[in-house]
Amino acid sequence: MKMETVVFFAQGLTKKKYRGYKFKMEKRTVVITGGNSGLGYQCAKNIALKSKNYTVVLACRNKNKAVAASESLRNETGNPNIYSLELDLASLASVREFHNSFKQENYPPLFSLVCNAGFNLPALAYTKDGFEATFGVCHLGHYLLANLMLPQMMNNGRIIFVSSDMHNPPKVIYPTTPAFKNSMELAYPEKNGKITTKSLMMRYPMAKLSNILCTREMASRIGNETKKHVTVNAFNPGLMTDTNFMSPNISKILRPIIAGFATLLSYVINQHGSSTESGKHLAGLVTEQQYEGATGKYYFRGKEEKTSKPAQDKAAAKKLWIESAELVQLKQDETILSRK
Repeated sequence: MKMETVVFFAQGLTKKKYRGYKFKMEKRTVVITGGNSGLGYQCAKNIALKSKNYTVVLACRNKNKAVAASESLRNETGNPNIYSLELDLASLASVREFHNSFKQENYPPLFSLVCNAGFNLPALAYTKDGFEATFGVCHLGHYLLANLMLPQMMNNGRIIFVSSDMHNPPKVIYPTTPAFKNSMELAYPEKNGKITTKSLMMRYPMAKLSNILCTREMASRIGNETKKHVTVNAFNPGLMTDTNFMSPNISKILRPIIAGFATLLSYVINQHGSSTESGKHLAGLVTEQQYEGATGKYYFRGKEEKTSKPAQDKAAAKKLWIESAELVQLKQDETILSRK
C-alpha cells in the first residue's frame, strides 16, 4: 500500500472515499518568457485554465504588450492570478533586474520556468552585450535566467527550454548536421572568420542545439550537485507558421511566401505545429503528473523523441556550459550549480 494511502486511511478515509478524494494542489508560480503572444500565450492560457492555484508571470521585453496580454488572459481564463514583468533577454542586466524584481514580488513559490522566447533574424544583429542576437537571446539569456531562478524553485519544480526540430534540420536545406564546437564562434561570428550565407543560416539551428545541450547538462548538474528535485527538459513545438516568429523586418510581400513554404515543409518532414496545439503540449509539461521525475528529455507532441547525435554529446554540453558561464559572467553566488 502506498504511503499516501496509509495517511488518508489514518485520517478516517475509507477505500471508497479515497478513490474519489481530490488532492488539493498548493499554490505555485510559473514564469513564461515571451508569453505575450504565440506559443507562450497559448501555454500561459492552458496553465491558467488548469487551476486557479497557478499564478502565471509573463516575462516579456515589451511592457505594454505584456500588460495587455495579462489582461486578455485573465478575461479568457477567469484566472485572476496572471501578471507580467519586464524582461529583455538581449540584455544581461535586464535578466538580472528581472530576477531581483521577481524576488521582491509576493508570488507563490516558483514551480516552473518556461524558457520560450526566441527568434530567427534574417540579418546579423547583436545584443546589448555584443553577442550575436539569435544565440544571445535563445541560449545565453535563458542560460543566465535559469541559473538565477533555480535557487528560488520549489522541490519537484520544472524547467523547460523550448528548442526546435531545426537543431537537426532537413538535409535538403542543411546538408551538414549542426554540431557544437565552441561558444565564442557563436557569440562573436565576425571575430572568427568571414561571414558566409551558410554561417548565417546556421545561427538558429545552432541556438536550438544549444538549448538541448544546456537542458541535458543542467539536468545532470542538478542531480549530481544539489539536493533539489527540479527537472529540466527540452520541448519541440514543431514548425509553427501561425506565430510572430518571423522578424518584423521581413517585407509584407515575402512574409506569406515564406509562411507558405514553411507550412508545406512542416508537413513534408512531419513536424507541423500550431501555437494552439503546441501550446497545450507545452503547458502539459508544466502541469501533468505523467512528466513528474522525467529529466534531461526532449519532447515533441507530448512524447519523448530522439535528437541528433550532436545533441547527445556530453563533452560538448559541458563545454557549452562552462563557456556560457564565462560569457554571461555568472558569479558563483548567483547559482547553486558549478560553473566549471
